[in-house]
Amino acid sequence: MLPNLLSLDEKRFEELCQDLLREEYPGFQTYSAPDLGMDGYDPKSGTIFQCYFPEGAPRKDKVAADIEKARQQPCKKWVLLIPKNPTQPFHRWLTIEQQSRVEFPVDVWGKTKIQQMLRSHPGVERAHFRTRADELLERLSRGKKPASGDAMPGGEIEQDQAEELRSSMGRLVDEEVSRKHRKPKGLDYSREYGEFNKHFALSSYGRLPREKFAEARRYLEAKLYSRRKANTRSQDRNRIIGGVKAIQKKLAIREPEYRQILIKLTGKNSLAILDNEELSKVFKYFHQLQGEADARGC
Repeated sequence: MLPNLLSLDEKRFEELCQDLLREEYPGFQTYSAPDLGMDGYDPKSGTIFQCYFPEGAPRKDKVAADIEKARQQPCKKWVLLIPKNPTQPFHRWLTIEQQSRVEFPVDVWGKTKIQQMLRSHPGVERAHFRTRADELLERLSRGKKPASGDAMPGGEIEQDQAEELRSSMGRLVDEEVSRKHRKPKGLDYSREYGEFNKHFALSSYGRLPREKFAEARRYLEAKLYSRRKANTRSQDRNRIIGGVKAIQKKLAIREPEYRQILIKLTGKNSLAILDNEELSKVFKYFHQLQGEADARGC
């Protein structure tokens, strides 16, 4: 789910935009008040960035005043960042403003553009927006008693390593719930973190000893690979079951007769309870029936 930019306040929105711009522009510079109408500047492109957090549409007089300030600076482009997408009238006014009195391009980046940047820089999103998984993880780790596998104070994994592990466990949850065609729940995350902590005898995954990080990474990668293979097998089973049911329908095999065929071939009366070998046997039989029917011109 994309974060709600309007859940921020003016200061936090400005900090979010500045962090995103640092990621987008390596030489980006931030300014504090008095900023002379510049919340940030990229010297390489000559772009001035200004952040507004208005309740409604941005005030045109304020925008015009800040653009005028930019004209006094070495500005090659001016960009306004706001938490909502600009209205068509405001965008039209900004275009006219540029054409009539501004020597450099002006643009406005709203919700769509900012959320696009957040998708490209998930670390910034996690730093500014608490997800349900973050809140759950905090509850899980709060007040945990030390465990035998915990690192000695100062020997824990670095923050970026902990973030990588958390992201990997999130992918495991995503893989599992996608197979079940549903959204993730709190229990999915708690189970995943619980299995990890149990495997390494930890009170919390952030207390993993630094020297075990590579092992933990391999453990999670192997688990993800195994889960994806299981998903592939599940998809193959579903295709085979769909093929058998399609042939049954095409040949107009009634349900009692269909069940008797299954029992004769496998001793079981439902495709859902067959193992892969039994399922393959049933599919080959029905495929043969279809071939014989086609040969007869049925």
